[in-house]
Amino acid sequence: MVRTLSSHTTTLFLQRRRWATMATQYGIQLAVHLISSHFGNLVAQVCDCLLRKGTLTLANIIRCTELPPQQVKSCILVLIQHNCVQAYAMQQEVGFGEAPRVITQYTVLFYNILHRLRFAKFLAIVSEELDKECEEILEGLLQHGRLTLEQILDRAKSNQSGEPVVQDSLRESFIKLVRVRFVERCPAPEPFLAPQSKEETSARKRGAKSTKLVEGPQTIKQRAIAAAAPIDAKRFSVIMNTGTDVDDSPNVAVGEKRKQDALELDKESGASCEKDILWRANFEEFVRHLRHKACIANVKTRLDDGAAIVLSAMLEATRSEETKVKIENSVPLSMDTIFEGVIKSEAGRSMTLERVRSSLIQIRLCPWCNRDLKNIIELVQNDEVESIILKRFEKEAYRIFRLLSKSYHLLETDKISDTTFVEKKDTAKILYQLWKDEYLQMES
Repeated sequence: MVRTLSSHTTTLFLQRRRWATMATQYGIQLAVHLISSHFGNLVAQVCDCLLRKGTLTLANIIRCTELPPQQVKSCILVLIQHNCVQAYAMQQEVGFGEAPRVITQYTVLFYNILHRLRFAKFLAIVSEELDKECEEILEGLLQHGRLTLEQILDRAKSNQSGEPVVQDSLRESFIKLVRVRFVERCPAPEPFLAPQSKEETSARKRGAKSTKLVEGPQTIKQRAIAAAAPIDAKRFSVIMNTGTDVDDSPNVAVGEKRKQDALELDKESGASCEKDILWRANFEEFVRHLRHKACIANVKTRLDDGAAIVLSAMLEATRSEETKVKIENSVPLSMDTIFEGVIKSEAGRSMTLERVRSSLIQIRLCPWCNRDLKNIIELVQNDEVESIILKRFEKEAYRIFRLLSKSYHLLETDKISDTTFVEKKDTAKILYQLWKDEYLQMES
C-alpha cells in the first residue's frame, strides 16, 4: 500500500551523507559482483562475509562462509594481493590470570574494490600525461595487484625486444610513475596495533575537541590502515641496484626530505632489498587527480576558462599539501604563487596579473565555489545523480529530485507539488518511489 505523504517533509541531507560514507546495500552488492566477476564465487563469498559482518578473524570467516579453512586462506590471500583486504594484529585479553594473546584480524577495503571500475580511467591518465611504457607498467600492477620491481620489469620486457637498452628505459619509466605518485610501496602486511592507554584516549579526545579538526576518535580499522602505511619519504622512494635511494619528486615537501635522511640504513641493503619490496598502484593519487579534474571542469562550465585555469594552478600548487583524498578546502596561497602557477601552462601565459585577480574574485564571490572543494564535488555528484534519475524515471521525478537537491532544507509534499507543477497525487507516488529506492529520506 502506498503511504500518504501529505503529513511528511522530505530531505536529501541524511541520504547524501549516507552515499558518501557508508557501504550501502547496493554498494555491497556491486562490490561482491566485481569480486565475483574478477576472481570467482569463492573469493566473492569471503568478501561478502567481510563486507556484511565487518572485521573478522580467520576462524570467524570460516564459520561465516562455511568453507574449508584452506579455501578461505587462499581467498584472503587473493584479496590481499589485489589490495582489497588489510590484515593487522592486535592484543586480545583472555581470562583472568592468563596472558593476553595476539590475534590477526582481516578488514575489507570497500573503496579499493570500487576503484576497480576506474582502472580504465587510471590508464587513460597515465597515457595522456606520461608515455606508453608507463601505461604498460601500470597495467601490469592493476592486473596483478602487487609486484616487485623485478617482476614489473620482467613482465614489461616480455612485450619488448629484450635489448639491454630497454631495461634502462623501463626502469626510468617506473621511476617516473613513482615520482608523480601514481605508484607506491605496499603497506605493511600485518602491522601490530598496541592497545591504547586511557591517557592516550583522553588526550586524543581533548585534542579533537579543542581543534575541531577530527569528528571523533579513530576506529580500529583506521588505526590499522594508518599503521600499515609507510611514511611518504619511504612510500615513494626507489632503491636502485647501485644502492642509491631515488626520490627527487617535486611533490615532496621539505619536511619529508628530512625524513629521507633518516632512511640511510635502507641504502645499505641495495639490490637485495629491491627484490623484496612490493609495489602497487596508488589509488589515492588517481582519485585526487580525477577530483581535481572534475572541480576544474565544473568551474569552467559555471564560470569561464580563466577561472578554471586559475583553480587548476591553485590545486597543482597545493597538491603536495593534501594529506587526504577528500580534502574539503584548498590550502591558502599567495598571489605570487598563484600567478607563477598560472603562467606555467600554455593557456595561462596569455593571462595578465589583473585577469588572474579578476578570476580569483569570481571564485571567491561564487557562493558554491570559494575554493570549497567539498561543495564543488557535491555539485558534480548531484548532477550525476540527477542524470540517473532522468534515465530511470520520468521528467516529473527529475524535477522533484532537482528541487530537493537545490533546497538544502525540509520541504512539505504540498510545497513540492506546487513548485514543480506536479499533481499532488502523482507527487506522493513519485516521492514514495524515490524513497523506496533510497534516493531520499522522509521525516515526520
